[in-house]
Amino acid sequence: MKKTDLIKLSIGQIGNAMAFMVMFLFLPDYFADNIFVGHEFANTLAFLTITISFTAGAITFLIAGYLSDKTKTRWGKRRPYFLLIIPGGIAYMFLGITIPGFSIEAMFAFLSIMATTYAVLYRFEYCAYWALYMDLTEPDERISTSIIFNLFGTIGTLGALLLFPILEKILPYLTITIILGAVLIGTVLFAFFFGPREDLSKLGEETEMSNLLGTLKETASDRNFFFYLLASFFFVLGYSISTLTLVDFLEAQTIDLLVMLPFVIPVALFYFILFSKLSRNRGNLQAFKLAILTSIIMVPFTLFLGIFGDGALLFFQVFLIISIILFVVIAVLTFQYAILMDLAPSGREATYSGVYLFVIVIPIPIASTLAGLILDLPKIFPGINFFIWQNLALSFALIFLINIIFLSISYIFLRAIQE
Repeated sequence: MKKTDLIKLSIGQIGNAMAFMVMFLFLPDYFADNIFVGHEFANTLAFLTITISFTAGAITFLIAGYLSDKTKTRWGKRRPYFLLIIPGGIAYMFLGITIPGFSIEAMFAFLSIMATTYAVLYRFEYCAYWALYMDLTEPDERISTSIIFNLFGTIGTLGALLLFPILEKILPYLTITIILGAVLIGTVLFAFFFGPREDLSKLGEETEMSNLLGTLKETASDRNFFFYLLASFFFVLGYSISTLTLVDFLEAQTIDLLVMLPFVIPVALFYFILFSKLSRNRGNLQAFKLAILTSIIMVPFTLFLGIFGDGALLFFQVFLIISIILFVVIAVLTFQYAILMDLAPSGREATYSGVYLFVIVIPIPIASTLAGLILDLPKIFPGINFFIWQNLALSFALIFLINIIFLSISYIFLRAIQE
């Protein structure tokens, strides 16, 4: 793929990532502190809203990939699904609304419906969007394409991290979600109208595929892909529970996210460069195994950081924790899709992508539910403590411990993949 085409296509990932990360990182806190405030288990309700929508979105992936591979239109088989982001973005806009006279239960139902509508339509778009990357990428371009894809996603993520804390101080939440929904729609439509076109001549080439259930069974019978699915499920489950609670962790340490960002952005860029070189030297799979093993060694140190001290000492400890979490997250972002491209056979890119994306989205609602329950532990058991960990410190220690366990399980399955 030409670099200019890659960049134009990747513009859509800015909106995809920005809207997703605001919902993933900030909206649970907004729901808990503003919509469900006063409820005994406000955190649980807030994260349950995410759980419901993400579960529906995950199931959508199984259908989306199969349908995209079977689609034939004058626009191709991937790009038509980009247009679903229009109603999806509109549903996203309603996530910031507060309806006068609605009870907490009614607002929970309304927000769950809007979040689910966004999640389902977004998953249709995203599955086809990524499959188009796979269609247009040559084997020797896979790691560079994956990095560019994730760099633009990082721009969207940083946009969410930088803009949302500022916007929430000066604008109503409904205005913020309208802006983010418009950015989501605008960037994806830019990729649709100005990004690379599909090779329509290949639409006439038939790919042997049975019905949906039969195709999914055949996909799961691919040994290497099956073990990669298991590994992916656990490494996403591990890092998701840490990233989901990152904002809460910083608030507990009374550290402003905007103050921390200038220190961690260079670290993130260094990790992307490091993993790119590691991939060239060892290959995608071996480099990823090494990165996960290194993560398993580093994450236990987070259990003992951020507990003692204050001022500059506390800030440095929190910086180390975030740097370790970033190591895990960026390792996953760099390698997971490059390895998927290595494993997916020609003609079934979207089907394999759909199954894979389903498997890596399912852990998010699980992590979301666990996060809500663990953060509510001090409310359920007032005064809870274990040795040096007390109240919320114990909650965060449990979250880091769960991360270690799931990364270790993931590494076992990665080792089972044969090259």
